[in-house]
This record gives sequence, C-alpha cells and structure tokens, in this order.
Amino acid sequence: FTTSNCSGNKKALFIGINYFGTQAELKGCINDVKNVSALFCQRFGFQNCLYLTDDQQDSSKKPTYENIINGMRWLVEGAKPGDSLFFHYSGHGGTAKDSETDEIDGFDETILPLDYQQSGQIVDDVIYENMVKPLPQGCRLTAIFDSCHSGTVMDLPYTYQCDGQVEVIENDVRKEIFKKAINVVGSLIQGNPASIATALMSIFDGSLTSNTNSQQQQAIIEKRKHDADVIQFSGCRDNQTSADANINNVPTGAMSYALITVLSQNQNITYAQLLTQIRQIMKEKRFSQIPQLSASHPMNMNGQFVL
Repeated sequence: FTTSNCSGNKKALFIGINYFGTQAELKGCINDVKNVSALFCQRFGFQNCLYLTDDQQDSSKKPTYENIINGMRWLVEGAKPGDSLFFHYSGHGGTAKDSETDEIDGFDETILPLDYQQSGQIVDDVIYENMVKPLPQGCRLTAIFDSCHSGTVMDLPYTYQCDGQVEVIENDVRKEIFKKAINVVGSLIQGNPASIATALMSIFDGSLTSNTNSQQQQAIIEKRKHDADVIQFSGCRDNQTSADANINNVPTGAMSYALITVLSQNQNITYAQLLTQIRQIMKEKRFSQIPQLSASHPMNMNGQFVL
C-alpha cells in the first residue's frame, strides 16, 4: 500500500439519522452531522460534500438504504492517488448473523438506514464492497462511525491500541469463553431466559468465538487487506453500544462530541494521541464505550492525523 499525501481532491459524505417518530428515535445524530461537518469543512477544506439526514424534504437526500449506498458510490467514484475522502455516520448500528463465515465473532456489524424495517440493515461486507474495495492505491479514506457495534463495521483487518500495538487474540480468552458458555447453559436449566441474551452477548466479545484459531484470523486479515489508505474511527467495540448523549444540554453522539473536542483543542496531533484523548473524554463523561481505530494496512500510530 501507499500512504496518501492528501494533496488531491477532497470529498465528504455525512449521514445523520434521528429516526423521527419511531420507537428507535435518537436525538443527537443530525446535530453530529452539523457539528462534525462544520469542523472538517473549515479546518480540512472539504467543499464537495453530500449530506443525508432525515430532516430534509428532498427524498434523494434522506438516508434510506438506496441513498446511502448511492452516497458511498458517489464518494469513491473517480478517486485517484492523493485524494482524501471523508465519511461520517451517526445513527443506529446493529449486528446480524454472518452470512459469509468471514467474521471472527460470527456476526456481521451493521448500520441501520432510515428504512431498515423495509429494506434491511447495511452489513459490513456491503460497506467494504462499496466504499473500500473500489479505492485505488494511494487514496485516503477516513471514516467515523458514531453507532453501536461499530468496531469493525468496515471489515478492516487491523485494529490498533493506543500504544501502537495491533490488538491480538490470546488463547487464554478461550477459557473465559468456556466459563461463560457454562453460565448460559446454567441459565437455561434454571429457566431464566431473561439472562440468556445478555450472557450470549458477553460470549461474543468482539474478538473471537471458541472455534477461532490463528489460521482463520490470518485468512480473514489477508482477505480484508487493501492497497488504499483506509482508516476508521468507531465509537465502540463490536459488542458495545454507543451513547446518544446530552452534553451541556445539547443532544449529541458521544463519539462525535469527543472527536470534535479533541481536534478543536489540538492543531497537530498523532493518531495515537487522538485515540487516547477520545477515550479519555469517554472516561471523564462516564461512558463505558471504548472507541476503536482500525486500518486497511499496518500503520504508524505516531504519524500525524491528516486529511
């Protein structure tokens, strides 16, 4: 792969879904789009932007399944080496049973378009096919997902810790999984179905299941590697939720708020510093979610955050 110098064209896609009038209504997602786009357009010079939010009257600008996919295709269309693309999504995220056996945890991560009840969820495989796979070598795509279960929602192969180490799967974790599985069986025997779903979700820790091995993990990494320069920040791990918060009496996504706060306070910052400070804000605000950074390639976490 080739790291992009971000000296070419800039394009951005912003998606915010409040799901007005539904039981799943959120409060801060459209605010997130307004606030994130204001910062990134002013500071990083993004002018060619597409906005999909459910407060717009134009049906082509509503964040439906079809419009989101078309937006992703618009974002990457004509991309060249040196270009810098930006994607921001604030809305519901979910999980679905993996259909291609390429997920270590057995589940696809998803985002929920406005019409998800009619059109379905957009799974990570579809996001990868439409927004990562078409990119040429030397093109940068930076993506922010402020949604639940979003840790690996772009199917990127490398997830980094703040110290620059790639997150690895440790065999000892399997022992913990076995213990949790026993607890699930115990719940069934004791006739306590309410605890079963919670226990099952705790088994799938966003890292592995009991039949995972290093060969499977390596095969998945090889499949997901890409020559383009793709970097994703997500609001939480695959097994976590992302908060739709109210900070200073303003509805906002916790991840979007933290990102804006850190970048507003730092003109020059490395990827490691950005991830560390975003996580620190989450702790200070008492959110349990742990933001993640993933990439399409091995990366230098001490490199400058540039767009």
